[in-house]
Amino acid sequence: MSYQMRIDPRSRNAGRFARKVQKELQKAVVHSGLRQQQIAQMLDVDRSIINRRLTGEANLTLRSIADLAWATNHKIVFALEPRDVAVVGANEHQRPESGMNITLRGNTLIQQPNAPRSSSRNTIVVRQHEGA
Repeated sequence: MSYQMRIDPRSRNAGRFARKVQKELQKAVVHSGLRQQQIAQMLDVDRSIINRRLTGEANLTLRSIADLAWATNHKIVFALEPRDVAVVGANEHQRPESGMNITLRGNTLIQQPNAPRSSSRNTIVVRQHEGA
């Protein structure tokens, strides 16, 4: 006998996104060469807080993500891309081919059409995909 737990698509999507962010933060920490204790000292928090954030035991806030990116000398790149979904029926809709890049520079939000981005060693890329 096996146990199956059904997760609705919305919750699955949220869980996958949270895991993707967590994995990117872990990679940034490894790439930086810093130990959790060093990051904790830079952020003036206890090492256990850094550990809980990196292992998924604590909820990540936008601030905590930004703090970890800063401490590891990485920038954050955030993009929402529309899913290629067609709704069949009287009100048929097709999502556009490309979305918008939203970039925060200082206190300014900049919207630009999606364009291929060159990869950078110090970039945390977070992209939301339904099928991922």
